[in-house]
Amino acid sequence: MMKKLFFAAPFLSVILLSGAVATAQEAVPAAPVMVPPPAVPMASNAQEGFVTPRETVDEAAVKKEEAKIVYNPKVQRDPTLSPDDFLLLQYRERQRLAAEEAERQRKLAEERRRREEAERKRQLELALIKDPTIAVRDKIRVSGIIGKEVFIGSKIYTIGKTVRGAKIVDVRNDEVVFLYKGHKFTKKVQLR
Repeated sequence: MMKKLFFAAPFLSVILLSGAVATAQEAVPAAPVMVPPPAVPMASNAQEGFVTPRETVDEAAVKKEEAKIVYNPKVQRDPTLSPDDFLLLQYRERQRLAAEEAERQRKLAEERRRREEAERKRQLELALIKDPTIAVRDKIRVSGIIGKEVFIGSKIYTIGKTVRGAKIVDVRNDEVVFLYKGHKFTKKVQLR
């Protein structure tokens, strides 16, 4: 057996063993020795062929060749959940969606009511423009008629008097004719 001794650093030595027989000292594995590559002489002229140009690698081609691994499970359930937990989560999600739908329906109904109320008010305003007597017609209640005198509420009125802004124009057997803002209307006697 032949032993070679190399000094890699001061006070440090590496013993290389060659041969097939191992002794007690040879039981320790030897450190690998790095051998530098042989020096390539650099030519001043690139045409002499001492240095070959570096090959270019198309990175796009390399990326296309890589296999893409995609996780596409058949079931969308989280594998860390038990079946009972999964059912509970599904139930809670259905409850949340039902609550959202109920809230949406409530808002739609509220908006519909608001639009209907606005339309009713608009129709009332149009009716008041067309026939302003609507404002006072329902507030006057004729209790009775005696000759040309009219009982409205607890008071007695005659032709020419005004009741709630409406002027009494004519008194007939069972009805009274009023004039309000240029429009005439009649009220019949209302017995309790």
